[in-house]
Amino acid sequence: MYTVVVGSGTDHERTLRKARAIVDLPAATDSLAVVLVRAGNDSADPSEITAFFDEHDIDTTVETVSSDPPTALVEVAAEREADLICVGGRTRSPAGKAQLRSGAQSVIVNADRPVLVAGEPDH
Repeated sequence: MYTVVVGSGTDHERTLRKARAIVDLPAATDSLAVVLVRAGNDSADPSEITAFFDEHDIDTTVETVSSDPPTALVEVAAEREADLICVGGRTRSPAGKAQLRSGAQSVIVNADRPVLVAGEPDH
């Protein structure tokens, strides 16, 4: 089983973009599992996101933790022995592509496993 840890933030559209990036991974959905992390009050209701994964036949569990979101993602990934962490990015100028949101940057720096950065579409 290939396990992906992803955060469920307050921005539903950003969380949905991360979910789409996970569904687009080159792995059979029957061998893919998602752990959706809700970090305290910084998370919206995960029911729409879990329904999205259900539509794609991906096993999903929701884990609620009390630590800050970047720390929560890294800790849950370690506890679950996840294969990948998915974080959100933002649209940037060509020079700004090296910059990330502070939370995404914290996950990348502190994770001991691969991190997928799911960016925003061009407007």
